[in-house]
Amino acid sequence: MTSLTAHFAAFVGVSLAVSAGTAAAQTPRDLKTMNVCQVVPGDAVATAVGGKLAETRPFTPKPPTFTRCTYFVDVPGTARSNRKGYTLWLYPPADFEELRKYTDGKITEVPGLADGACEFHDPGDGRFKIRVLKRGDVSVEATADTADAARKVAGVAVAWLAKNK
Repeated sequence: MTSLTAHFAAFVGVSLAVSAGTAAAQTPRDLKTMNVCQVVPGDAVATAVGGKLAETRPFTPKPPTFTRCTYFVDVPGTARSNRKGYTLWLYPPADFEELRKYTDGKITEVPGLADGACEFHDPGDGRFKIRVLKRGDVSVEATADTADAARKVAGVAVAWLAKNK
């Protein structure tokens, strides 16, 4: 698992720059009205994973406790029927620690990333996931079919969220 952490160099650089101002009190994002697919553009996600955006699907439950976007991307060498999906979840910052209690699989801490971050391979659905905390603002979870892709999607999300507060 230590090799997974080694691949975080670019992501850590972006995230450390983003987290520099997190000590000041912030107002959490309004997840009730946010459309993640609009805040974190699908073309940016597709570019990060080396593909072309095919479709986005936003989702917010009722009552709104989180918001999610699934990005469907055509990756070279992948048939349309095997289109890859990448998912971003945004939820309240307090849920970051709460979700750890219910996480299956080995959690690997990612030191120096925003206000906290961890990654794991979910044995339930087989997906790789990374969670990032931006204290007082939002928690981000990116899921993908590989650890590298999950990191790339999380990096894009953190960068775009910093631009769009």
